[in-house]
Amino acid sequence: MSADWYDQLLQHPKLQPEGVRAKNGGAQIMAVLEQYRITERLPAEDLAMQQRMLLQALAGHCAAQSPYFARRLSAAGLTPQTLAEPGGLQRLPPFSRRDWVGARESLYCKSYPSTHGRVAPSSTSGSTGEPVTVRRPELCQLHWMANTMREHLWHGRDFSGRLAVVRANATKAHQSPDWGSPCSLLLRDTGPASVLPPTSSVEEMVRWLLDFRPDALLMLPSLLGACVLQLERTGQRLPGLRSVRTLSETVSPRLREDVRRVFGLEVHDVYSSQEAGVMAVQCPEKGSYHVSETILLEVVDAAGKPCAAGQIGRLLVTDLINFATPVIRYEIGDYAQMGASCPCGRGMPTIERFLGRERSLVLLPDGSRHWPTVGFHRWGEAFAVRQFQFIQLDCHTIEARMFAEGRPTPEQEARLTAILQESLGHPFVIQYHWQAEPLPRGPGGKFEEFLCRAH
Repeated sequence: MSADWYDQLLQHPKLQPEGVRAKNGGAQIMAVLEQYRITERLPAEDLAMQQRMLLQALAGHCAAQSPYFARRLSAAGLTPQTLAEPGGLQRLPPFSRRDWVGARESLYCKSYPSTHGRVAPSSTSGSTGEPVTVRRPELCQLHWMANTMREHLWHGRDFSGRLAVVRANATKAHQSPDWGSPCSLLLRDTGPASVLPPTSSVEEMVRWLLDFRPDALLMLPSLLGACVLQLERTGQRLPGLRSVRTLSETVSPRLREDVRRVFGLEVHDVYSSQEAGVMAVQCPEKGSYHVSETILLEVVDAAGKPCAAGQIGRLLVTDLINFATPVIRYEIGDYAQMGASCPCGRGMPTIERFLGRERSLVLLPDGSRHWPTVGFHRWGEAFAVRQFQFIQLDCHTIEARMFAEGRPTPEQEARLTAILQESLGHPFVIQYHWQAEPLPRGPGGKFEEFLCRAH
């Protein structure tokens, strides 16, 4: 379906009538998909020109509405016009998660276009253990849904099938008669969906998968790897499985090979973040990642110079449609390998692979494992932490390396411990190591928020 995905969507027998789409918000998604149909096939130089026009409009707005961005632009000797010229963006120094936290309210735009919809805040720890809060208008969410729908269509998924989901923001298990948005806003009578929280044990997830018998699976890579190996050890299979998607973490070559060996399928990964939404999805023909039209992804070396195809460097993100939070040359904390132009015919830039966050699973005393939710969005109730890293030493003890300004009181530390224990699902002993300097990365620039050394 990849080559003519939009036409096949228009001809889909379950497509909602135009009036229903207009009423439930699906018409807006269709309008964005129609734009994508055109922009993804533009020659690379034409797409780049359109993106520079978007960048100039964004920079003009943010320079007037965000005191922090205005200072960045002025300090670099740039204007919105010169920033958008070829090579202009590279003259603006990147800003980090630490800069984001330090900018406080001066980062956010004082106003934004009313046509972009309401703004909603969300928090993320990203790939460096440094929590930040981003404000994103509804327009950003609209493009998130459109990118998700296009990714489904690129890979030709059968919407009548059964969808199983394990993602980071799922807080409880539940069943749904359909796949949810964006699919349910465009199509009627999709197959059912079942959602399981990531804090479920691997054993629970395997039982759930065997009972639900999904056709399509969306799962965090660390949990997918554990479930695949568990199924292989027991000799059990999911015979109806036709599609495997991942998000939020790095997909290793080993995981891809494990999924091929056990399921006979390729992993279709989505590179996304709370800060910028869906940024890149895998090409259905070649497997490299195509960068979304409303996103600029730069891969730069240690000196800040653009990487050539095949080179690995730091990843800088620019969100061209967020007029509430200037995410412009944002150093997200991930590393990536620059891609070459794709022979599939799409003019969108490519990333060969992402080297970002990795997580171990937390090990409980009963031998079960689950994804480590640490509740960082609640830490403000206790104490402001700038960066964190957890190392599980044994089944009862976790070492917490914390970068913060100052030290918490015993009462604040006790409150933080209670939040961690509740989030992790066990009364672990937390051994704190507070420090006034940022936490270092590991070899190759990797940073693991949670590392399990217990056996």
